[in-house]
Amino acid sequence: MTNLMKIFSNKKGNSTPLILAVVLAIIILSCATFEYMRLMIVAIGVRDSVQAAIIDVATENWDEVYNGLREGYSGGYSLTGVAWEQDLTTGDIYDRLEDNLGLEQKGGKYVKYAGDVLGYEVSGLSIGVINAPFAPSNPKSINQFTVEGAVDVTVPLSFGWEHLLPMKIRMGLKAVYVPKF
Repeated sequence: MTNLMKIFSNKKGNSTPLILAVVLAIIILSCATFEYMRLMIVAIGVRDSVQAAIIDVATENWDEVYNGLREGYSGGYSLTGVAWEQDLTTGDIYDRLEDNLGLEQKGGKYVKYAGDVLGYEVSGLSIGVINAPFAPSNPKSINQFTVEGAVDVTVPLSFGWEHLLPMKIRMGLKAVYVPKF
């Protein structure tokens, strides 16, 4: 510690490169921290929008799933002739994401631009609607109506001058009907 104090108290200018190195290191760490926060903000925004779209799908199916039947015995079924068939929809999630996030379709991906620069892209959306079983024998052990989804998000890094690979994550999301007790 005393050696460091001697270096900083030296009036000959020998500590100038050390001070410049410390300042440069602080600037680089600050840039990396701000880039990390930007990536998290984008990922959280996309996650929240996809989650809201999945909840919308679950809400749209609610009337078919719980149409006045007891909750333990209900599911998305309709009587067609003499047989019961599933009556569920997965909705159009990408259309909702286009509206909520301002995405544009480019090939098989949906992209968001910040000016002329690519902000992020969304692809690989998969939605699964899990219906409650029809007339279960034990209502306490049945699966509830669930909408599950997953989406790939790719965000190019602005830190690293395109030498670093973009952030690619697969987000899994779920909406489950929970009855009130």
